[in-house]
Amino acid sequence: MPSHSHERAGITMAETIVSTLLVGLVLVSTIQIVGPIIRSGSVMADKAVAANLARELSDEISTKYFTSPILDDVEAMGPGVGETRATYDDIDDYHGISNSPPQLSSGSANTNLGGWTRAVKVAHVNLDDPTIESGTYTGLKRVTVTVSKNGVQLAQSVTLHTHAADQVGFVLQEP
Repeated sequence: MPSHSHERAGITMAETIVSTLLVGLVLVSTIQIVGPIIRSGSVMADKAVAANLARELSDEISTKYFTSPILDDVEAMGPGVGETRATYDDIDDYHGISNSPPQLSSGSANTNLGGWTRAVKVAHVNLDDPTIESGTYTGLKRVTVTVSKNGVQLAQSVTLHTHAADQVGFVLQEP
């Protein structure tokens, strides 16, 4: 009886399907591992930008008087009538500002930061516990600068300011 030997000339459809599935699984696993690493690098860069934006505005606010140097200016939170960012002279002028994109100290928008928001809250706080807001003058103000990107808060700077700097004749320099 003659024996017929069949030589395989190529790969079968089943082998092709199995190989494709294995390559696909390896590719998906690689993407699942590498994807978060790439995203975390982007998040860290955004957090660094946010921290710099918060620090920059906190530093700017720190150069201003505790209370308005204008004698007839009423002590009210927020800018006075006709005041613009470029003419803010005391800390509480910054209360309530929220800029998207963040503004430079001149008041012009930083157009490279689309999607970013920088907001400020200034509050009179309790001398014994500055985490507690006071509705009246205490001689101590808490300034909170919050920076967000696309609605996600990435940085916050909280500083305390006292009336003592104005009382001892400390002259603040404009930036």
